[in-house]
Amino acid sequence: YYLISRSLGPEFGGAIGIVFAIANAIAVAMYIVGFAETLCEVLRVEGGFWIFGEDEKSQLNDMRIWGLVTLIILFGISMAGMAWESKAQIVLLILLIIAMINFVVGTFIRTDEKTAEGFYGYNDKIAKYNLMPHYNEGENFFSVFSVFFPAATGIMAGANISGDLNDPSAAIPKGTLLAIAVSTITYILFAVQAGVTTVLSATGNFADMELLPTNFSENRACVFDGVQKDCEYGLLNSFSAMSMMSGYKHIITIGIFAATLSSALASLVSAPKVFQAVCKDKLFPKISWFGKGFGANNEPWRAYALALLVAAAFVCIAELNAIAPIITNFFLISYTLINYSCFEASFSNSPGWRPSYKYYNTWVSLAGTLLCAAVMFITSWWTALITVVIIYALYRFIQYRKPAVNWGSSKQALKYNNALDLIHEVSGISYHVKNFRPQFLVLTGTPSSRPKLVSFMANISKGYGMM
Repeated sequence: YYLISRSLGPEFGGAIGIVFAIANAIAVAMYIVGFAETLCEVLRVEGGFWIFGEDEKSQLNDMRIWGLVTLIILFGISMAGMAWESKAQIVLLILLIIAMINFVVGTFIRTDEKTAEGFYGYNDKIAKYNLMPHYNEGENFFSVFSVFFPAATGIMAGANISGDLNDPSAAIPKGTLLAIAVSTITYILFAVQAGVTTVLSATGNFADMELLPTNFSENRACVFDGVQKDCEYGLLNSFSAMSMMSGYKHIITIGIFAATLSSALASLVSAPKVFQAVCKDKLFPKISWFGKGFGANNEPWRAYALALLVAAAFVCIAELNAIAPIITNFFLISYTLINYSCFEASFSNSPGWRPSYKYYNTWVSLAGTLLCAAVMFITSWWTALITVVIIYALYRFIQYRKPAVNWGSSKQALKYNNALDLIHEVSGISYHVKNFRPQFLVLTGTPSSRPKLVSFMANISKGYGMM
C-alpha cells in the first residue's frame, strides 16, 4: 500500500489499499475453508463423526461450524500480539516441513494399497502421458490457475507487516525473494513427483490396478478391459492423492492443517495492518476510527474485528472454488499496480526512486504489469471487470474529495519531465507573427502592492502572453 500510494498518489493508493485489505480478509476465509474441508473429511472417514449429517448440504454446514470456531481461535492468537503470532508460525512451519519430507520419502515407497489408488512409483510412461494437460470437462488452464493462484499470495506477508520489522529495507527484499524461490521450487517439485508416479484415474481395487495401464487414455476415462467403472482415486479424481503417495498419510493431513492455518494467520494479521495504514492517511471519511492503535505495538484492534467479520461472512460460503477466483483478481490488480508503480517511478526518473536490487529492470516491471492485467481478464473477465470498476469508483471518489496530501509521487516527477521536454521543444521553434505571444517582466514587487500595474499589463496581454 505504501509503495503504490507514495508512487502513484492518493487516488490509486487509497483504492488499492482498501481492495488489498479486503483481499487479505477474504484470503483468511479461503484458507480456513480449506482447513475445515480437510478436517470434516478426516472426521467423517476416520472417526465416523459429523455434526449435521453425511449429505452434501450437511457437510457444508459442518464446514461452516468448524470454520467459524477455527477463525475465532486464530483471532485470539492474533489479538495476543506479534510475539505469539510469530511463535505459532514457527510451530506450524516445523510441522509443514515434516509433512513435506514425508511426502518426498513416500514417493519412493510402493505398496499394494497405494497401487490400488493409482500409484506405481517413478515411471517414464506415466510421466510422458501426464506431461500433457488433461482437464475435466468445462475446465482449462486459467480456470485451474484462478484456484491455484492464491497459494502464491503469501509472499507479501512480510511487506504487509513492515511496521513491525526491525530493518524493513533489508528484511523485505530478502524475505520476499526467498519466499518466491522456496515456493516455486516446492510447487514444481511436488507437481513433478505426483505426475511421474501416479495415474489419473484409479478404482481403489488392486485387481484392476495391479498392472500398469497399457492405454492411458482409457485409464483417464476410467475404462478397464473395455468396462466403464467408477473411479474415486487418482490425480484427476481424488483430493487426497498426496496423502496416499506419502509415507504416512496422517502426517500430510497435519501438513495441510499447518499450511492452511499458517496462511490464514498471516492474512489475518496483514489485513488489519494494511487497513490501518489507509485509515491513518485519512483518504476516506469516517473510517479513521478503525485505524486507532492500542498498546505498545500500536495494534489496530478495531480493524482486527472488522477483518474478523469479513472473514466470517466468506467462511459461511464454505465453497473453496467460489472464494478463490475473487481473491485471485483482487490480488492480481494489487500486483498490477505494484509493478506499474515501480515502472512509473523508474520511467519518470524520480530522484527519490533508487532501487538497491542490482538486477532490477524497468521493463521487467512493465512486463509484469501487462502480464498481471492480461491474466486477470483471461481468468475471469467478468470478475476482472467488477474489480476494475471497484478500483475506478474508489479512485474517482478520492479524486473528488481532493485530500490535502503531498507525497512527492512519481506523477509529479513525470509532469516535471514532460514540462521540461516541452520547454526544450519550444526553445527550438522559430517565431512567426501569427504565433506571437507577448512576454512581460513587470517590476511590481509583491503583486498585491501594485494591483493597477498588474491589471494594466493583463489587459495588454489579454491572457495570450506570459507575465
